[in-house]
Amino acid sequence: MLFLDAAYTIIHPAERVGQAYSRHLATATGIAIAPEAMHASFRQVFAATPPPDYSLHPFGHAAERAWWSELAASVLTQLGGAAAEFASSRLSPCDLPTFDSFFDSLYAHFSTPAAWSLYPDTVEFLEAASELGPLAVVSNFDDRLAPILDGLGIGPCFEHIFTSADARARKPDRAIFDLALDRLNCAPTETFHCGDNYEADYQGATAVGLRAFHLKRPQHTLFDFLDFCRA
Repeated sequence: MLFLDAAYTIIHPAERVGQAYSRHLATATGIAIAPEAMHASFRQVFAATPPPDYSLHPFGHAAERAWWSELAASVLTQLGGAAAEFASSRLSPCDLPTFDSFFDSLYAHFSTPAAWSLYPDTVEFLEAASELGPLAVVSNFDDRLAPILDGLGIGPCFEHIFTSADARARKPDRAIFDLALDRLNCAPTETFHCGDNYEADYQGATAVGLRAFHLKRPQHTLFDFLDFCRA
């Protein structure tokens, strides 16, 4: 069995994240932030923000959406000025719909297949990898992922798509790996996992006993993972 991460492993944003944030902010509010500054703020906030608290929400997907809303507000707050003032409006009941309008459009954008692209090696890799055994996705994502993969034409390649919203846990937490292994009746020692994040994918999968491969683009391609599986 082969497990694959999704974002930055088999798919990637069609444009830099900061570009999308800047465009949606300008459309919603008229506030202009340079995409480079927005992207830098996003990277810093994303790296520093702890996982969702799933206990606060009845469904994992609601927890993921709330997490992204908090992250978007933090990205704007860190930028300061008008962006920070706008982000603080989410705390005011009279101004909350304005922030919600911005975030809803941003969240919906990243729900569409058009917001994502396949890596050049993805399709050919999936065709070759399917000869080794069934494929599944194990990703820190939510219910937007399956329609995205379907829209990009690769959804049917996978026996199942597991998200952190389904497991109510994000990699490297073993709960998401255990969910996939149990659901597919796989033994960890007979299962391979590939992802771009060293801590979440490599260390997380290794801790559960999977045979893990850390995909470091552009040094690696998915075919390096395929060679790893065949060795």
